Amino acid sequence: MDQKLRNYYQFIQKASAHPTPKLIDHHMRMLQYFQHERFIHLIVTMFFALFMIIFFIFTTLLFLLLPASIWGNIFSYSAALVTLVLLIVTLFYVGHYYKLENGVQRLEEITPKLYNNLDK
Repeated sequence: MDQKLRNYYQFIQKASAHPTPKLIDHHMRMLQYFQHERFIHLIVTMFFALFMIIFFIFTTLLFLLLPASIWGNIFSYSAALVTLVLLIVTLFYVGHYYKLENGVQRLEEITPKLYNNLDK
C-alpha cells in the first residue's frame, strides 16, 4: 500500500501542472480509495491496541492472582507472550497507519492545486 500511495503521489504531482476534468475525477476517486484504506487501517489498529490493552491487564492480573506453581507460571507467561506479540503487531500497524495518514494528507493538499490549475 505504501508503494502504491508513493507511485500515485508522484504521478499526480507531475500531472497537476496540466490537469483535465478527467484527471480531477480520477484523482477524487483515488483519494476516496486511499481515505477508505486509511479508515479501515485505523479500525484495525484500534482493535489491535484494544486487544493488547486487554491482554496486558489480563496478564497483570494473572501474575498478581495466580499462585507461583507450574500451571500458574505457564498461564502467566503464555499470556505475557501473547501480550508481547500484540504489542509488536500494534506498533507495526501504528507505523503503517502513520505513513498512510501522511500520504493521504499530501494527496489532499494537491486537490486545490488541481482545481486552481484547471482554470488556467
